[in-house]
Amino acid sequence: MRKARFFIFFFVISFLVLADLAVAGEVRIFMPMEKGLSRMELRNQAMADGFAQAVFEDAMVMLQGDMDEVRTELFKQYLIEHAKPYIQGYKILSSQDMDAGLILRLDVKVNKKSLRDGLRRMGLFATITSPQVAAVVWPENMDEDAMTQLQGLVTLTGLQVDGVEYPSFTLEAGSENTYKARLVLEDREWVAMNKDMAVVWFELWGRFFTRSQMTATQTMAQTLSVTGWFSPDAVLEFDRVLREWDSAVQEVQMVEMDMQPSGVGASWKMRILNRDQLNMMLQGFLPQRGLSFQLSEDAGK
Repeated sequence: MRKARFFIFFFVISFLVLADLAVAGEVRIFMPMEKGLSRMELRNQAMADGFAQAVFEDAMVMLQGDMDEVRTELFKQYLIEHAKPYIQGYKILSSQDMDAGLILRLDVKVNKKSLRDGLRRMGLFATITSPQVAAVVWPENMDEDAMTQLQGLVTLTGLQVDGVEYPSFTLEAGSENTYKARLVLEDREWVAMNKDMAVVWFELWGRFFTRSQMTATQTMAQTLSVTGWFSPDAVLEFDRVLREWDSAVQEVQMVEMDMQPSGVGASWKMRILNRDQLNMMLQGFLPQRGLSFQLSEDAGK
């Protein structure tokens, strides 16, 4: 029994290592031709849209589709210019030039770990159920386009602008068409500068949403134990499902699989972002399959 259990655990670890690798996904893009646009520019735009679509689809799985329609659309637009850092590789499957435009089929590999970290830095996990109250200050002479962009970033991040003292974000117009901003908390202050307002915004709010105090208070280390399976394959399938519940849990790691005469049991360690949502997902998935589960907090974590 000990040898069998060791073999199963070794197989599980090998499976989980492979699961962390980027998995390719196919996307299909039609980019209409615009006046004054070269074929090369059209292709570059189609590639950017294809990358954005692939990243968006993976992000929606991680977020469980819980963003409202306005934030979802803002996120799509943001990714057109900012999806590339999450792309691990791609392959052009087909390209069809037409008078009306270009049809492009891509096989895109998204770095899921990098994307998960990016969503955390953007505040999308932290504000998926309730907004973050903050003060936001901007220059009086800000033009309409810049103001629209700033309002979009506020909405995308999930901020509720209020007259609170902290956290307080202040945006200024820097030299040579740059933006300078500072984010002030009660015990610290961060400053950033860039020509891209979104880069400045998320550099500062990324520090806020990933600071140690927030991580400690908003996530809890837990052990999930599930019993009642008939085969190890079913355990591995649930492990895959559990890792996709990124809006509720993160850092999922299977730590044990136990073969008993009564069935197969397994345990996972994880960080819980939203306990109520996790309980709802577990109740909707496990009992109807004849499985029982228990969540316990890890002492000292």
